[in-house]
Amino acid sequence: MLYGVSLGPGDFELLTLKAYRILKEVEEVIVPGELAYEIVRKIREPKLVKIPMGRAEEVIEELSSELAEKCVEKDVAFAALGDVAFFSTFQKIAEKVTEKNKNVEIELIPGVPSFTSVFSKLKLFVNAPLLITTPEFEEVKFKVVLKAKNPRKISETFKKDGFEVVQAEKIFMEGERICKPEDKASYFTMVVAWKGKCTL
Repeated sequence: MLYGVSLGPGDFELLTLKAYRILKEVEEVIVPGELAYEIVRKIREPKLVKIPMGRAEEVIEELSSELAEKCVEKDVAFAALGDVAFFSTFQKIAEKVTEKNKNVEIELIPGVPSFTSVFSKLKLFVNAPLLITTPEFEEVKFKVVLKAKNPRKISETFKKDGFEVVQAEKIFMEGERICKPEDKASYFTMVVAWKGKCTL
């Protein structure tokens, strides 16, 4: 198994209990930089793999080849700052590993993202519609609607614009469901939409 473990915004105390457990239990932990190394070394000694500008593709190619063989019988974690599902080096590594060996299982462990934790730092309560994006916001590839009590109605608009859409209910809770958008849903439901191939 290859785990992508999210370390959060950089504060060791914001590491999730699940991330902590995985980092302790796996046979090897790999980190891509000094900041990640300093967090993980409080739990165990990780392997530091530097991914320098200009040689990133080469290093990722070598590392993914190694993991494609190793992770069939060993549990290895690649631990990075932030959340590994967001703009992470782990995406390229995971995609390459999957290309080279489809028998390697991959699991992503979420973390505390900076774009939500910043509101705690600012002592701001979010109680109205919110837009989080990147500077290229004219080309939105992902959309998430929280508290989506009428998923099908919301999804119809997204589908017209060429998005793939799912209903995600009670994520990481008992009764978790990911399904086609339905007419009605519970309070803990999101509509998630994306364009293009983004999943493993």
